[in-house]
Parts: sequence; structure tokens; C-alpha cells
Amino acid sequence: MLFDPRPKASRGELFDREKELKILDDSVGKPLIVVAGIRRVGKSSLLMSFLENWRGVYVDLRDVRTRADLYRKLSEGLSGSLRRLGEGFLSHIRGVRAMGLEVELKWKGTDSVSISGLVEELSAEERTVFVFDEVQGLRPPLSLELRNAVSYVYDNVPNSTVVLSGSEIGLLKDFVGVDNPESPLFGRYYTEVRVERFPRSLSMEFLERGFKEAGSGVSEDVVERGVELFDGIPGWLVYYGMAVVEGRDMDEILESAVSLAEAEMEKLSDREKQVVKAIARGARSWAEVRRAVEESSGAVIPKSALTRAVRRLEKLSVIQGYQFLDPVYERAARRL
Repeated sequence: MLFDPRPKASRGELFDREKELKILDDSVGKPLIVVAGIRRVGKSSLLMSFLENWRGVYVDLRDVRTRADLYRKLSEGLSGSLRRLGEGFLSHIRGVRAMGLEVELKWKGTDSVSISGLVEELSAEERTVFVFDEVQGLRPPLSLELRNAVSYVYDNVPNSTVVLSGSEIGLLKDFVGVDNPESPLFGRYYTEVRVERFPRSLSMEFLERGFKEAGSGVSEDVVERGVELFDGIPGWLVYYGMAVVEGRDMDEILESAVSLAEAEMEKLSDREKQVVKAIARGARSWAEVRRAVEESSGAVIPKSALTRAVRRLEKLSVIQGYQFLDPVYERAARRL
């Protein structure tokens, strides 16, 4: 069902994305792929559906704060991939124990397993794809541990392909660090796949097909309104479609979406909030943003501080060129 809020896990469930799937399929023989796209654009669905045809592991790295978190996520990824990997094969790897439908990893002690060692063992006899989603959220020393592992695999495990993915595109590029001489991945070639929002025609088709699947007859105005509000971002289109099918009022749907985006934006620093508020209210250049922030705060803002805030928001994929990348975030920014 197109309006199912969970990530799609098969190619038959995925709407469009044939071009992105072909690039991924054609790149499996290469060591490193980077998949980038803004929040809710459908990267996770694309990656999980891509793995349907390959021997591989999908690891969701959101909310990883400790090494225990990291290896728990790896365990969950392996558990979800048992059908593709084979339980019997896993049981022969040191530090790995398969118990029914779950996999346990030991990451401390003499018989522990490292990320690079795990990838090397799993790729020993057959090409294996390892997807690490939302990697940009990792912080040192965990980010360095994963980068070191990917660097080792890149150089020493020819039968593997690593996919790094993230929704905060600037931070994702910082994480990969191929242009940073201090990064373990400096100078490494990679294939980049950009996951873009749907154009208007595909957004219309997506909603029309979703309403048809749900057996919900809606007017063209309802479809047009959803496309207008959510600007081709699949996650928001799914949210809108579900809410309409459930009979929720249009204003209530928009209010709920904006409240969700507002809660996400509360993680921004005070200076970053001032910047997004200024842009949401019409500032379209560095000078206009500075003037608006100084007027609202009643204080002179150092040039360097403002520049850092703008660059950070660009790396977070909140804005680009003093425009919001997500129209719901723009509405939410006005309420911060």
C-alpha cells in the first residue's frame, strides 16, 4: 500500500525510483556508494527495496550514542537479514551467535568481532552489500570507528560493497570525508545517488494511486491540495494520504504536520532558530538575514557567527540558497 507509513521493503511496493535502483544495481561491483536526499524523500524505502535482489545487510544508525548502541544496531540489521545471509553461515563467525530469528554480537573481549572483521567474513564467499543508513548522526569516536572500517573494507575486501546514506547532506559529505586529508576515506572514489522529490506530475499520480488502493474516492481538489502543501516529498504525501483516508480535516492535517516539523526544529541552536525564522519571514540574502536577526534580537550579530549558523543549516539540509528545502519546515519556522 502506498499510504503505509513504514518503509517499503520490496521493489514491487516502491513507487517510481527505477532510475535510482538501476544506478544502485549497476554500482554493486564498486566498493563505495553514497546515497543522499532530504528527510522523508524515501531513501530508506529505496535502500531496503534495493537489497531485495542482493545478499546484504541494512543497518539503521539513527539514535546511536554509544558503542553498545552501534553494535545493537548491527545486531538488528543482521537479524533482519538472516534470510539473505543464512543462519548457518553466521554461526561460523567469531563473536557472532545466531539464535532463532535474532543475532547477537560480542564487541568486547578476545572473541569479539569488529565491523571490518564482520564485513570481511560475510563477504568471504559471495559478494555482500552493507547499507549504513543515517550515518551523519554518528559522533566521535564511533564515526571514526565506522570510517576506519569502511576504509579497510574498501582496500582489502573486494567482494563487498558499502552504501552510506543520510538525510543531512552536508553532514553526510563531512562524514564520508573524501576531500578531507585527515579522513580515513580521503581520496576514495565513490558513486553518488541523489534521491530527489517527485515532480508535480508524479506527486499527483502517487496520491491518485494511493487513494485508489485505499478505496477512497476523493476530488481532484484534494489531490491538488496535497501536492501544493507538500511539494513532492513522499513521506509527507503518505502522511497526507493516510490522514485524508481517515477522514481528518484539511486544517488538522496541516497543523499536525507542522507541529511534527516544529518539534524536529527545536533541536536547532538559538542562533539557527533566529536564522530560519528570518528566512521564513522573507529574508533572501545573508545581509537580509543579518538585518532581520539583529532587529529581532536587539543585538549586533558577529559576521562569523551568522555565517556558521547559515552553513550549519545548509549542512542539515534545512535550507539551500536562503530557501527552505521542505515547505512544512518553512511553516514550522514561523512558529519558533
